[in-house]
Parts: sequence; C-alpha cells; structure tokens
Amino acid sequence: MPPSSELRVALFSLLVLLVLWGLLALARRLHPKEPSRHQDVPFESGLGIGSPAHPPLPISFYLLAVSFLVFELEGAFLFAWAVAFRDLSWQAVLGGMVFVLILGLGWFYEWRMGALRWP
Repeated sequence: MPPSSELRVALFSLLVLLVLWGLLALARRLHPKEPSRHQDVPFESGLGIGSPAHPPLPISFYLLAVSFLVFELEGAFLFAWAVAFRDLSWQAVLGGMVFVLILGLGWFYEWRMGALRWP
C-alpha cells in the first residue's frame, strides 16, 4: 500500500530540512575562522570600489530603467487585453480604457517631472 500524500509531504519536508541543516553545518565548518579586512568591501564581477571600469551612474539612469520596467509590464497586460478584445464585455473594454488613461497620465507625469530627460 503506497503512503498517503500527507506522509509524502511530511517526509519530503523532513528531507529538505535535513539537507538545509547539513549545508549550514558544512558552511559553518568551512568558513574562515578570522575575518580579513577585505570581507566588508563590496565586490562585483572581480572589480573593487572605485574601479575605472564601473564609474558611478547618474540617478536619471536608474529612474529611466525603472520607468521602462513599469511601462513594459503594463504593455504585457495591454497585449493580453488586446488579444481578447473581441470577446470582452463593455465593462472590460471600459476597464482597459481606464488602464490606458492611467498609463498615459503616469507617462505624462514622468515627462513633466523630468524623469525621461537624459543629462
């Protein structure tokens, strides 16, 4: 007789906890005993702080990048709405129009605040 689904979930959860405990014990055993002066320095792609390969970027770069992500996600929602447009009720069409209006207002606000202006 096969074990019940509750027993399978319990056994799998126990196995996961044992693996996690084992990995934590291994990490504690292998870590360096004395911290070095280099441990607190941020490190990315083999380059340290102030490296000429990674000059600091202006904040407008990040504003534009986040704006792109937000509007790209809204574009994905609009694509799904456009695919089903012929089968939608008038409430769904009105909701899509309100969504587009809010999207346009957000874009206008960003434009007026200068977030889309590159220095």
